[in-house]
Amino acid sequence: MSTPRRPLGLISGNVGKKKELTPYKRGLIVGAKIAGRSEGEISECFNLPDSTVRTTIIRAAERIDGQSKPRSGRPLCLSDREERILIRYIRAHPKDEFKQVKEGTGLQISNGTIKNICRRYGITHWRARKRPALDLSHVKARLAWAKAHKDWTVEQWENWMWSDECSAERGKGKRAEWCFGTPAQKWDPKMVTTYSKSKDISVMVWGCFWKKDGVIGRLDLYILDRDYESKKHGYSSRSYLDVLEDQIPKCWQPGLVFMQDGASIHTAKSVQDFFTEHGIPVEDWPPYSPDMNPIEHVWYHLKKYVLEHYPELNNQGKGEDAIRALARALVEAWNALPNSLFESLIKSMPDRVNALWKAKGWHTKY
Repeated sequence: MSTPRRPLGLISGNVGKKKELTPYKRGLIVGAKIAGRSEGEISECFNLPDSTVRTTIIRAAERIDGQSKPRSGRPLCLSDREERILIRYIRAHPKDEFKQVKEGTGLQISNGTIKNICRRYGITHWRARKRPALDLSHVKARLAWAKAHKDWTVEQWENWMWSDECSAERGKGKRAEWCFGTPAQKWDPKMVTTYSKSKDISVMVWGCFWKKDGVIGRLDLYILDRDYESKKHGYSSRSYLDVLEDQIPKCWQPGLVFMQDGASIHTAKSVQDFFTEHGIPVEDWPPYSPDMNPIEHVWYHLKKYVLEHYPELNNQGKGEDAIRALARALVEAWNALPNSLFESLIKSMPDRVNALWKAKGWHTKY
């Protein structure tokens, strides 16, 4: 019958890890012994246990300049050759799982050993980031765009009108939650972050911001209307044209450049004609480059604000009233976002372009 464990008590402040003697102190102890002092006197003088003094004197001849003797440590699980095989395999197959790594190398080792060996070589293990798929033509276009803009200043970026659409789903914008607890509590209901399996209601919004003459400007957050004459009753170039005709004349002035990505509703002839008729320059945008558009980061803050300030939305069902309530909350959240957020995003443009240039057109951290 096993003895029951005592409950955890307070940690005593008197308990401490014994420190190893320095070579200098060992020299003093040995010198005192040579000078004729007894072990008891040396122990009292240096405030050390008798056993420590005795061991230091006995092992003095075995040490070099008072240094600690090398310790054998835990035996290595792998030889140098096996470690090289492991590292070469991981570098060649970075997305393999631990099981595949073991099968590919033929090594019988634990996951922890693989992590420890990789850490010594500066290799860590993380969840792969999700980014749009790029082919060589996309990469080439992105790199050319970065080359053309890599020397631009923040002041040059301020004259751009950054725009985009976003589908804002109710309940989105929540940060990953971390918990304190024991391993046994991992699956307690209160320790689990839940999500709904069914798709919740959403609203398609459009936004735009810029900076002109030192002042941040932004248009009203626009709620897009579905085009029920389109094939799938979704959002078409007609929906987008309604946005442009309602919003752009309110703010555009010479010197500003309009930015939009290459979505099909943006490149329709009717949309191109709108910009031509109004004499509004539109920047050529590289394909699959949301990382270069700073407004993409606004959407996270918008959803987060709604989630924190309008929790009652989650209890309003899925009818038209709930959709209209979500739309109102999104508009109010857009207006509540501080100008400092938009300012910082514009200032990030040189770093974004530099990151794209260094990545040679491939994915960046933005």
